[in-house]
Amino acid sequence: MRVKVLPLTVAVVVSACSEDPVQPTAVSSPTASVAVQATGANRSVVEFNGQLLKDFSSQVAALGGKVDFVAEGAGFAGVSGLSATAAATLARSPGIASVYPDVTIQVEAVQRGNAVAADVSATSPTNPAAALLFPSLQWNMVAVNAPAAWAAGNLGSPNVTAAILDSGIDYDNFDMNGLVDLTRSVSFVPSDDAIIAALFPTRNPIDDLGGHGTLVATQASSNAVAFAGVSSRTRLMAVKVLGFTGSGSLAGILAGIVWAADHGADVANMSIDAPGGVDKAGNGQFVGIVNRVLNYAQRKGMVVVVAAGNDAIDMDGDGRTFTVFCEAPHVICVSATGPTSGTEFQGPWGNVDAPADYSNIGRQSITVAAPGGTEFGFVSALCARHLLQVVNNAPTFPCISGTFILGADGTSLSAPHVTGLVAQMIAKYGKGRPSQIKQMLINGVDNLGAPGRDPFYGYGRINVLKALSQ
Repeated sequence: MRVKVLPLTVAVVVSACSEDPVQPTAVSSPTASVAVQATGANRSVVEFNGQLLKDFSSQVAALGGKVDFVAEGAGFAGVSGLSATAAATLARSPGIASVYPDVTIQVEAVQRGNAVAADVSATSPTNPAAALLFPSLQWNMVAVNAPAAWAAGNLGSPNVTAAILDSGIDYDNFDMNGLVDLTRSVSFVPSDDAIIAALFPTRNPIDDLGGHGTLVATQASSNAVAFAGVSSRTRLMAVKVLGFTGSGSLAGILAGIVWAADHGADVANMSIDAPGGVDKAGNGQFVGIVNRVLNYAQRKGMVVVVAAGNDAIDMDGDGRTFTVFCEAPHVICVSATGPTSGTEFQGPWGNVDAPADYSNIGRQSITVAAPGGTEFGFVSALCARHLLQVVNNAPTFPCISGTFILGADGTSLSAPHVTGLVAQMIAKYGKGRPSQIKQMLINGVDNLGAPGRDPFYGYGRINVLKALSQ
């Protein structure tokens, strides 16, 4: 994923969104690199054979480990610190079906790029097209016919919740302030929690140190101060499953899905992929647990939207690799489109519906397509203020002022366009109907490829107005 950060000159009319008063340079703290090293401490997945044992935590502790989380509804837990011998001992315990090593998922971390200046003023979410940077930068919203949907009164509902499983959200920046339900948000990344506690002790642990999550969340739902989202009223639930380096535990990600389903999320966005996929030969047990968790989410009535991935591969052609999560049941898998001419932030952009050259494809895997951007035109949002970069082993925060734009390309950005649309569809057509919503989404696309389902667009590129006019 290519990423750039642009500085802004901000004319602030929204007083509720201010910089955090705790400045990182004033705090003596552990280095970011130490926190990152702590993430790989012999993580294991424990699958239960029936109900959770009452003494499970003490049993793990007696073996030298620690329970990081329990997803009781889906029948598994994540533990850390167990030696191979201890893991084998636990696996022989009554009520334990299996214990095996966790898998690390790595998405591309956000990096800084070149810069230009702009000016931001506050506008109203009642008219997303009035967001200051919508006319000049948001070719992506125009491509999916979102302005026509907004003009017809389709803004979403605060009674619908979209869970963003990612690196967290800068929850009180101009475009996010008031949309994120902190009471239902959660972090599954202890290493990030430690950094935030040391550097920004007044902040919620779901604050975004990676930048990826805020960029993703804005496409789904936004106050439309600087940038419009597909929806402007959908509530967001931040489920932090990736650290600031873009790395996360697969078991933690699966626990995040269960958390979202158990805490009332109507749709979950997973702009997460394992580059190259997961080798079935070495990690075959994960196919089963991923499928079980996605089946659980389906039973709970939650729609799951996932990014196709950026490896430029045909997912239908490699039976040895499990392409997380597009090959799992029930999901809506989203490929990326983007311009074939223009410049990242300036346009004019040509052929915005062209298949992006990096996007994974597959006739049996891709459900729909949506804008993900290319080197000729990025998808943009306000940069997370606590985007962390490590320079000379010291934490730095290039976007701390809140006056920067972050632009990027990737299927990570195509997925939340669909999530925002699905949230609006749920508001209009009803909750707890994931299969029906998926079919209605398919019925409301623009078929830009071969008739029927094709490898690039799936059933077609989403059309917000069309999907909401059935």
